[in-house]
Amino acid sequence: MNHFALLCSTLLLLALSYNLVAKTERLLPEQKIYTATTFGPDGRLWRILSAQKSISIDYSTDFGKSFSQPVRVNSTDMPIHAWDENPPTLAVDRTGRVYVLYFADDKQSSTSFFSHSDNGTQFSAPVKISSEANTWYHYQTEMLIDTANRVHFIWHDVRDRAEYKKQGDGDLSIYHVSARTGKIINLPTDQRIAKNICSCCRTAMAEDVDGSLVILARYVYPGNIRDHGLLKLSPDGKTSEPWRVTFDDWEIEGCPAHGPALSIGANGRYHMVWFTQGEKRSGIFYAWSDDQGKTLSSPTQVGDQDKLPGRADVLALDKQVALAWKVFDGTQTRVEAMYSTDGGLHWSKPQVVAETATQSAHPALITDGKQIFLSWNSMDTGFRLIPIRQSDDDSNQ
Repeated sequence: MNHFALLCSTLLLLALSYNLVAKTERLLPEQKIYTATTFGPDGRLWRILSAQKSISIDYSTDFGKSFSQPVRVNSTDMPIHAWDENPPTLAVDRTGRVYVLYFADDKQSSTSFFSHSDNGTQFSAPVKISSEANTWYHYQTEMLIDTANRVHFIWHDVRDRAEYKKQGDGDLSIYHVSARTGKIINLPTDQRIAKNICSCCRTAMAEDVDGSLVILARYVYPGNIRDHGLLKLSPDGKTSEPWRVTFDDWEIEGCPAHGPALSIGANGRYHMVWFTQGEKRSGIFYAWSDDQGKTLSSPTQVGDQDKLPGRADVLALDKQVALAWKVFDGTQTRVEAMYSTDGGLHWSKPQVVAETATQSAHPALITDGKQIFLSWNSMDTGFRLIPIRQSDDDSNQ
């Protein structure tokens, strides 16, 4: 058997055996499919549990086969608000401190709340992220803990809507705030860092090897063109001018509600995946950049167009890179994945790694620093953690 055939067989066996990897009972009626997971420095897998009026955290020491007793984050009931492009977010820093971001209805619908814990046993009183949370609607908040021990938040905010009404060619703005992590976290006043953002497409964020924060978003360009651009926040807080990186020319009077994904490898290579139905390209596409996004590789189409691929995620671990996305055949939703061991230059054949006939969350890729996993939640089987990998002897086609 050649190397490529062995790779495909390995992925197929993983797909067939995913039920044995991490399987929970069917979700209860009050539970939501929208979750988040991440590994801590000690190898524990942390998870957010969303219910109708509460957010809880638990962890697993056996890669999702079993979980600890959940710890509630919000002590007071509140209507938890989440949807596909607006899920909760979870992070664990190098000291094991746990950070939770979630959305709940308050004075404004879907206000983002933040809480943290030294060890996941007791959480701080949740606080609102936006300085205008009681006045202006905001959503799709992203959270990132950088290597300098700062917590960053970016979100879509409608407070500038009067400006966009005058322009007639944009939707809303991205706002940012950051603070030093610790037992007490005081958030300063937030600042606008981008405008003319497509309103319902979730924005992606990653840290570059130089400590900069890199943001990949779908912008609204003149003529209602919905393509993607990058911008950078330097470690000293300076914001670059955004620049366009995709040129698919998707003209649409409305938001596709289909955001991009971004991962930056230890060698500084940017890995991007996005969805488009543009005049020049249609479907999911992947590209990489070795010059901090100034130029991209020729976009590679991901998935079979006849299977309606979408909701792709990407994750780089050194030269290992994984892609995962959803497909739908009219009855079953499946997650397909493919893998690269040379930084995205060559890829394995796509394989089905999970499926459901019920409602499911978008696929998310996470890593424990050794291998890459698919983290996925569906109504019928609950949470699943599925390794996406190959043996050291396998190679790409």
